[in-house]
Amino acid sequence: MAQQKDSQRNTDLISPVTEQGESLFIDDHPTVPTVGVIYENDAWLKPLFEALANSGIAHEGIDVRSHGFDLLSAREHTLYLNRVSPSSYMRGNAGAISHAHALLATLEATGSMVVNGSRSFRMETSKVSQQLLMNGLGVLTPETYAVSNPAAIHEMIDQLSFPLILKPDTGGSGALIRRIENKAHLLALVDDPEVFPNGHLMLLQEIITSVDGTISRVEFVDGEFLLAMKVKPHNTFNLCPAEGCPRNPIEAGLVADASFEAWPDVPQDAVAQAREILRAAKLDIGGVEWMDTADGRRIFIDINATSVYREDMQKALGVNGFQVVCDYLTRELAKEAAKSELRLPRRLGS
Repeated sequence: MAQQKDSQRNTDLISPVTEQGESLFIDDHPTVPTVGVIYENDAWLKPLFEALANSGIAHEGIDVRSHGFDLLSAREHTLYLNRVSPSSYMRGNAGAISHAHALLATLEATGSMVVNGSRSFRMETSKVSQQLLMNGLGVLTPETYAVSNPAAIHEMIDQLSFPLILKPDTGGSGALIRRIENKAHLLALVDDPEVFPNGHLMLLQEIITSVDGTISRVEFVDGEFLLAMKVKPHNTFNLCPAEGCPRNPIEAGLVADASFEAWPDVPQDAVAQAREILRAAKLDIGGVEWMDTADGRRIFIDINATSVYREDMQKALGVNGFQVVCDYLTRELAKEAAKSELRLPRRLGS
C-alpha cells in the first residue's frame, strides 16, 4: 500500500536519454535492506527503534531538524517510514513540516518507497484536506469555516453558531485549540497573534458532543485493524495517547488530563468506515477519530498518521503495535530488495 510516484513507471515508457544515447537514469540498490525513519520528535521513537532492533531490521533515524539532502541523490535506504508530526512547530521545529514535504516528494520522485508518504502527510498536516476527503466519502464531519486572517472574521461572524472551536488547519496534540463562547469573545481575540498566529490557516468549527463524553479512536497497519480505544478528555483538547504527553488546560488554573479505555467490542461498521478513510488518504499506518452523538450520528473529526501505541491499551487488547509495524516493514523490505533496479536521475556530466 505504500506510495510510489507514478513517474517511476512513466520513465519505463519514455526512456529519456542524453544526446550520447545514455539513459538519464542510473540504477541503484542498497546492498543491505534498510529503513530510514524520518522524524522530528525523539520522545516518540524509543518503542519503534526497540521493535526495529528486536526484529533485526537495519534502520537509521533521519532527524529533519538537522537534515539536508541532494535532490539527485536523496535516497540512501531501501524504504522510508515518515514519522514527522504536524505538531512539530509547537516544539520549536517550525521548518520540520516543509522540510518533510520536500524530502518525501524527492524520495518518491526518485523511485523510493515511502510508508506514509507525501499524500498521507498532506492529509496529516491539513484538517481542511482531511475533512474534504471524508466529506467526499459521505461520512459526517463538523460544520467548519476556514479563515486566513482576522479581517475575515468580521465578514462571516453572522453566519457562525456559538459556542464553537477555533483550531489551526495544521495541528496536533491539541495545539492552539480554543473554545469560543460567543461573538464578543471571538471579536475580542481577532487581533491577538497568539490566537491567530501569522501564516496559519485557522478553522472555526462546530462543537460536537458525544453521547458518553468520549472520543473513539481506531488504529490500522497496512489496512488491517489493530486496536480501538475510547479517550475521555478532562479540561483539555489534547488527545495524544503517548504516555507523558503534556496536556495544556482549556483555561488557566484548570487541571488537564485524559483517560484511555480499551475498546474490544468496537462496532465493525465504524471500523469499516475508518478503514475506507485511511485507504482514501493513502495512510499505510494511522488512526481515525470520531464521536457518536446522542441523536445517533457518527461524526468523524480527525485522521492521524503519527500513531503512538499506549502500553496499557496493548496489554488490555493483546496486541503489540510496533511489532505489527515491524512485520509489515519486513514484508515491504523483502519486496523492495527483490526489485532488479531502482532508478535515480543521472547527474549532468557524469
